[in-house]
Amino acid sequence: MGPVLLAAALALLAAPAWAQAPADFAPAAEVAAAAKVAPRATAISARMTLKVVHPEQVRAEIIKLVKDKHGFPTLVTDRMLHLKVPPADLDELLRLVAKKGVVLDKALTRQDRTEAIAQLEGRLRSKNAILQRLRGFLDDSNVAGTLTIERSMTQLVSEVEGVRGKLRVDRERARYAVVQISFDFHRQGRVTYVRSPFMWLNSVDLDRFLQGF
Repeated sequence: MGPVLLAAALALLAAPAWAQAPADFAPAAEVAAAAKVAPRATAISARMTLKVVHPEQVRAEIIKLVKDKHGFPTLVTDRMLHLKVPPADLDELLRLVAKKGVVLDKALTRQDRTEAIAQLEGRLRSKNAILQRLRGFLDDSNVAGTLTIERSMTQLVSEVEGVRGKLRVDRERARYAVVQISFDFHRQGRVTYVRSPFMWLNSVDLDRFLQGF
């Protein structure tokens, strides 16, 4: 690679993003305009604390409800359920879950990720365009120039993967609503039966009797 080509490659890396790929990079004004036209990408999170009597049964019923709504659980414990469900089915799911016990606490948050996703998509297009240009310089490079460009390409590939990762996370947050359900319950132990000197007490079903307490 001649000095002129090597200098051009290095200048390409040093230039700001809007100058590196003017055809592919979307300035802030264009990102905002595109965000207004495109469907909104909203990250929704819901939280509910539910007082229940039979947590195992309620947990199984809620998981079935979620699967019927094309969602799925991401965490299942004795006292906690983390779920993902399509946003369109969230309100109906929360209404059905609330009927499974007594709602002690609930919250709903919405965060618009449309502009953030558009910015990440613009950065990804820009970096991919730079990567393609650098590959073109390799054909005419000498050993020293090749090493310089390969180091720069390695760094750029790492940056591209980082942007792709952030983009996947934001798109996933907009694709599914996240629901966190906490269970509040008192686990009752089984009664150990002993012979009572009171004959009437021996004939009482203590498990059923104590359920009311």
